[in-house]
Amino acid sequence: MSNSDESTNRNQRIAALLATDDTDGLRAELVALLERPGAIIGLRALDQAALLTQIIPELEPARATTQPNVHFLPVLAHSFETVCAVEWLLDELANQEPRTKNPAQVSGNSKLKTQNSKLALPVAVQTHPALRYQSMFAEKLRLHVAEQVGGYSRVALFKLAALLHDIAKPATKQPKPGGGVSFHEHQTIGGEMALAVAQRLGFSDAAAGYIWLVVREHMRPGQLYVLDEVTQRAITRFFHATADAGPDVLLHLLADHMATRGPQIKVASWLRQAVWADALLDTIWGEVIELTSPLLNGDELMRALSLTPGPLVGQLLTAIGNAHADGTISTSIEALALARSIVDRSKV
Repeated sequence: MSNSDESTNRNQRIAALLATDDTDGLRAELVALLERPGAIIGLRALDQAALLTQIIPELEPARATTQPNVHFLPVLAHSFETVCAVEWLLDELANQEPRTKNPAQVSGNSKLKTQNSKLALPVAVQTHPALRYQSMFAEKLRLHVAEQVGGYSRVALFKLAALLHDIAKPATKQPKPGGGVSFHEHQTIGGEMALAVAQRLGFSDAAAGYIWLVVREHMRPGQLYVLDEVTQRAITRFFHATADAGPDVLLHLLADHMATRGPQIKVASWLRQAVWADALLDTIWGEVIELTSPLLNGDELMRALSLTPGPLVGQLLTAIGNAHADGTISTSIEALALARSIVDRSKV
């Protein structure tokens, strides 16, 4: 069955469900659409048939809401483009080769293609067909997005959150005194609006809460990214605020960036942001250092070297631990010899 026939059949089912006010059926159709690759094609077909905004009327004002020049699309079209970029990122992760040295890179392949022929390509990728996304945490990300949240596919919920992420921009658009416009607190207000949409569609509390969280926090990574230095405390706060949706919010950052700039995207800038996102993921998914038993403890050191408790014992234990970690020593005899040499040097 062609994409066109599939979309037509789906639209007919959804029109019938809308006519009978069948919320459960609408939710099931929407989830079935979103959890599949190429969902953006179905979403655009729904919109062209004037069905999408019957399901989610809050999206209609976004259609004509223009944005600052950094954006190449009005709000609703931008939201569709964000979903398209999410699908491209997930496809890139699904088909990533074994881990490379560079977490993100431009491939030498200049052919315009995608691993999944059913996917539409974001405008940024159409403009720069050699663009590729790679993460050192591709496998962890694949496993993460394959999970369920509140009984629903995380992938489906993530795409729905991407569709709704700017839902409050029409209501929050305000002119700036010096020119231009702002959308102050659109993420916070949008989170509440997205939550109301999810609840109206009958999603479980956990699933609706996930959508609310991604929409509410979608601006936070970008706010961190522009800082000269991101402290560990700020990173900890980010992952605390986003709970188990932290990786999703970081992927959304990359998709939103692509959907914002489109044909004007600066590839090097986007790739740096992808590497930065990996650096944040490293704080939760990075290699865990295996803890080993110390070669000597403090009591053993003091007995062997006739030492009394004090700072010197702590310094010796630190030196032994560092030497053990880098492989310089591996036995208690070598540890004792190292400690004795340090004590002897301190007496000179």
